[in-house]
This record gives sequence, structure tokens and C-alpha cells, in this order.
Amino acid sequence: MLATAASKQRTESDGARSSIRRVGTVLAYFAICLLPGIGPAIAADAVPLPRERPAAANDQSASSDSEWTACDQRLTELAEFRPLPPIAGPGECTASDVVQLDAVRLPSDARVTLTPPATLRCPMAEAVTHWIRDDIAPAVVELGTSVRGVETADSFDCRPRNSIPGAKISEHGHANALDVSAFRLANRKSIELTSAHESKSLRQRFRDSACARFSTVLGNGADGYHETHVHLDIIARHDDYRICQWDVLDESEAAVRSAAKTAQASQAPKSAAATADIPLPRPRVDLPSPERHARARALRWSRAIR
Repeated sequence: MLATAASKQRTESDGARSSIRRVGTVLAYFAICLLPGIGPAIAADAVPLPRERPAAANDQSASSDSEWTACDQRLTELAEFRPLPPIAGPGECTASDVVQLDAVRLPSDARVTLTPPATLRCPMAEAVTHWIRDDIAPAVVELGTSVRGVETADSFDCRPRNSIPGAKISEHGHANALDVSAFRLANRKSIELTSAHESKSLRQRFRDSACARFSTVLGNGADGYHETHVHLDIIARHDDYRICQWDVLDESEAAVRSAAKTAQASQAPKSAAATADIPLPRPRVDLPSPERHARARALRWSRAIR
């Protein structure tokens, strides 16, 4: 009985001493943490580090849905394209949210390929895609065939308007414009947009739909730079002002216009280029010095005897 009591007393004493040691250890830890320069290092070591990111996450070429714009997401359902880096020069040629538009997918799942592929801002690529899907394709179906390709003349090109030195930067320089020459059809034919030999009513339908979707449309009748293709862009202007300059002509109308241009050119004053073939006077030939002096003496002598 006495032994049991003594053992219990020793156990309680050992427990009290263990508690005191634990309290002392905790107090010592906090005391060390308060020392300048030492506490923060210990505290930092005590905080677990985050796990290292997987290699795929560190790869800049890996893309995720969060990196795509809302326009990219919409275009995914309608076309085949790939995102491109932003355009940062040279000069004022800048653009963001740039894509390479390769093909448009029709509601029937048929593909309409762009040749060559177009480098455009995503909003412009989206406008072109809807124009082909919703306007061009249904119009061509009424001919008993379908559209299969778009012949493009120009998309991104860092240059001034109409390539005139000193002019404002073209919308092509902002990847905000596309030049279209023709549509290729499933029956292996093509429709040239500015050709008077094509159906006038069909091309009028193309023009009306383009002028409804794009803020600038330039074709026949706009100027001498757009006689073989149609320029489309979505430049923003004050009060949503739009330019639609595409004269759709049939063969007789085109012939009348051509004759008028010829007559106007014949009445215009001749330019420097037109007079370049007029022969110039022969260049003066300098005689050798002795002969020149002899002629001068003979001339003075003839004057003296007159």
C-alpha cells in the first residue's frame, strides 16, 4: 500500500517536471523568435513551401482557356485559326489580339479556305467569318453550288494608305483590313468580285452585305487602287460613319466607263512622261583649245573688215 502511494507520488512528480520542461521549451522558442534577424528566418523555415509547378505550366507555349480573349472563344466555334503574338511595330503598325485565319466552317461543316491565310485582329477575322458564313455562302447555294475558298489579295501589311509615302497608316498596318479578289466554288469555277463578266445581281448582293458588316468597302469606282479587288475594314469613325464605294457594273456599263476614261485621258495636258520621247538638242561639243582660239581670231578678223 505504501509502495503504491510512493509510486503514484513519483509519477505525478515526473509529470509535473515534464510539463514544466514543455512550457520552458515553448517560452524559449518565442524568446528566440523575438531576436532581430533570427525570428523571421526560423518562422519562414517553419512555413511549408508550395509545391513546384509542373513543367507544362512553366512552358510559355502551353495555352489555356484563360489566355484566350472572348473574341477567340467565339471564333473557335466558327473558324480554323491560330493566335499570333501582338504586332508591335515598326512605327505605328501595332495590333493586339491577332490571329491567322485559315478557314471558315460553314453550318454544314464544309470548310472555306482563305488563300493565302489572313493575318487579322480577331474582331476583323470574326466579321469576315460571319460575312462568309451568313451572307456569301447562302447566296452561292442559290446558284446550285457552294463556296469553297476565298482568294485574298492582302491582309496585314505595314504600309501607308495605298502605299503613298507620307499618307496615314493603312488599316492593313493594324491588321484590321482584308482585300478579297474572288470566291472559289465547289464546281471549280470562281466569282471575281470586280469583274463585269460576273452576275451583276449576285455581286450587288455581295456588296450590300459587305457594306452592312464593314465600316469601309472600296472596289470599282473608289479609285485606281481597287479595280481588281475589294477592300474591307472595320475602322471606327465618329457617329459610326461608313464608306461604301463599290460600283457593281455589267459589261455595257463597264465599256461606257472605259470609253469615258480614255476620252478624258486624251484631253488631259501632256505630262512629263508623255513628252519624254521628244528628242533633245544635240549636246554642244567643245573644240580643243588651239582650234577654239583659231576660230575666235577668225571671227574677230571678219568683224574688223566689215
